[in-house]
Amino acid sequence: MFTIFTHGIKRIVTIGLFVFLLAIIPAAQSKTITLAADNWEPYVLKEEQEHGIISEVITRAFANVGINVDYHFVPWARALDMAKKGAVEGTFLWYKTPERMPFFYFSDEPLVKFSVVFFHHKDLKFNWESLDDLTEYKIGAPIGSYVSTKFAEYEKNGVLNIQRFPSDLILFKMLIKNRIDIFPQDIIVGYQELNNHFSDIAKQYITNHPKPLTQRDAYLLISKSNPKNKKLMAMFNKGFSELKQSGEYSQLFKTAIKNSNKKFDISSQRELYTRVLTENPSVNSPKE
Repeated sequence: MFTIFTHGIKRIVTIGLFVFLLAIIPAAQSKTITLAADNWEPYVLKEEQEHGIISEVITRAFANVGINVDYHFVPWARALDMAKKGAVEGTFLWYKTPERMPFFYFSDEPLVKFSVVFFHHKDLKFNWESLDDLTEYKIGAPIGSYVSTKFAEYEKNGVLNIQRFPSDLILFKMLIKNRIDIFPQDIIVGYQELNNHFSDIAKQYITNHPKPLTQRDAYLLISKSNPKNKKLMAMFNKGFSELKQSGEYSQLFKTAIKNSNKKFDISSQRELYTRVLTENPSVNSPKE
């Protein structure tokens, strides 16, 4: 009788241990990677729990394939350098350029499309059709930022008067004080920064030209320094595709539009602003 009882106890313990192992094995197998980026509201935001709309997109896409994501916040140039050297697995919100191709795997689909416009002081009667129309203007741009191939070429050759400064906030302050004439920036980021960091009076001085300077796709970059990262990118592509097919991706952007409508007062630019957000879920192919 005692032998039967003991055998029963052992069986229960064995079953319990088996169930426990089944519970912990998935957790042990889950992988955590680190991506580097800088604050760029509303796309990336260190202070928010989900770290901004694009960080949330990336987190959910990787979660679909059992991978956790930690975010490391550093200046953009350092984020790219860290990923290039393999100090982190990757970085995101970068254009696809020939200079970056040897060092990174790019996601199959872009994370988002940027629509860059020229912000300017309302007192400036500003209009343009091509970059050749801008030779008379003082143009401000953040240090290290890439606007377009032709913009970079004109800057290098001195065709345009481009002055570089450490941050967007400094550039907006200079616009308000008429120390620069125009400033190229993503329309969503620009108005987010104005509303978060400037007074209502200061914001009244700034507007933007409706013609986009460029509309380009931004990608997730995974470092080629580790051969295993090729599989990591393939897993992200799978998770991202599932996220779009499920409708989660579109819903995230719809929520962003709803939240932005509560914050922003951009009058005549509302149509462009909303269209940029609305069109992003259907972006499929890279554009120059």
